[in-house]
Order: sequence, then C-alpha cells, then structure tokens
Amino acid sequence: MFKKLYSAWILGGLLLILVGILIYFLNNQPEVIKDESHKKADKKILEVNDYGGEHLQTVGQKVHQKNFSTLKLVKNIPVNKNYKMSSMIITIKDIRIIELSDMDDDTKESLSAYTGLTFEEAAKRHYKENLSMEEIGEIAEFSKIEIDKKITYFEITYSVQNTSSKEVQFFSLQDCTFNDDLTYSVPDNNFIFSDDTFMGTKSVSRIDYKPNEKREGIIGLINDSGDVIKQITSFSFTTDDLLDGDTHELIEKAKTFKLDFSK
Repeated sequence: MFKKLYSAWILGGLLLILVGILIYFLNNQPEVIKDESHKKADKKILEVNDYGGEHLQTVGQKVHQKNFSTLKLVKNIPVNKNYKMSSMIITIKDIRIIELSDMDDDTKESLSAYTGLTFEEAAKRHYKENLSMEEIGEIAEFSKIEIDKKITYFEITYSVQNTSSKEVQFFSLQDCTFNDDLTYSVPDNNFIFSDDTFMGTKSVSRIDYKPNEKREGIIGLINDSGDVIKQITSFSFTTDDLLDGDTHELIEKAKTFKLDFSK
C-alpha cells in the first residue's frame, strides 16, 4: 500500500514539474508583433479636391472629396452609344450608381435642394385644386427629402457634338427616367455642373453650340424615391427642341431615347 502511495506521489510530482515547465515556456515566448501596416494601407481612402466620381474605377472603390463627401461606386453600366438628332450627336458613355456618406450638415442641406418636386411639377399635379403660387411653392418645398447618413445618386457621363456649320440652341438631356419609374427634370435636379450643364440648362439662359463644337457632360441625380436601388434595368432621356442659334426657328422637335439593360 505504501509502495502504491509512493508511486502516486512520484507521478503527481512529475506531472506538477511538467505543468510548471509548460507554463514557463508559454509565458516566456518572444512576443510576435503583427504587421498591420498593409491592412491600414488598404483601408486608406484617396482624398481629392476635384469631383470624386471621376476617380472611381471599380465597384466597391471609395474616394473622399474634400468638403463634400465620401463616394463609393455601387453600380457601373458602360453604355458608349450614339444618338443622333439632326446635326447633334449625343453619346451616352456610362450610367452609374454612387453612394455618398460622411457628409456634414451643410452638404446634406445643399443636396436636399435638388430633390423632390419642382414648382412646375407641383403645379401640374395640383392644377385642379386652384392653389395659389405660394401654396404650390410650399408643396414643392415640402416634397424635398431630408438627407440621412447615406444617400445614392445616379451619375450619367455623356458628350454632345454639333456637327453642322451653324450655331444651334439645344440641351440633350432635358428629362431622365430610370427603371421606367423614377423621373427627373435635369435642369432642376442635377447637382453636378460640368462643361455642358454649366453653360445653361434652361432655354432662356442656354449658350448656343458653335459649329462643330463638342461638350463633355456629367449629370448627378439624387435617388429620392425612398427605395434602395442597386440595379438599373432601363434608362430613357428626352431632349429639348433643337433650334437655330440665330433665327431660333425649330430644326427638330424634342425626342425620347430609351436603353434597356434588363436583357
């Protein structure tokens, strides 16, 4: 019996020694410092002063536009199609969905102004109600959405060229509709002013196209539908009337062109 107890004590002692040695080595292993620099580099977002959308190349990519927002490319549809209207050639290059985040209150308020109904749209919807100008203005104002932490917008890049030898008055994308449902008045809802749109989207202020002049354009339209839209199944746009730049005579009436992306 004493031999058994003695043997058990020896075994127990050996186990204690082994456990002690194991704990010692575990506690005294050299510290391994993980190099996280590559991860931080991956997470670093490019910061730019100009329009951030021009720097987005791949879906999921982000860029921060100073004093504006962080932009993320959600959807990209290369189009590269030409549409002809008399002497004018309209080239739709790309249609994209871009997400905005990290906006300050001033940016949110500024973007909100480009959402909702225009005065003209509100008047058309309520023309039977004999409302005053002030009441119609209030309806248009109340239709504007409050920008939250994140919002998406549709971006259209395009070009327009006057191939004739005379000056003409024209605006290529007067109205745009996405997915056969969401319609915008470009002169009122576009918040990006580029070469083409900066020169006047309203017929009363539009700068005529000179002979053989070509302009590049970018249009930005806030998704104010209240729905999360990640796919574009169709896109249509209606032009303005094409007028002679000198006589203002009608050359060709407005046209509507449609692109189907559902196939």
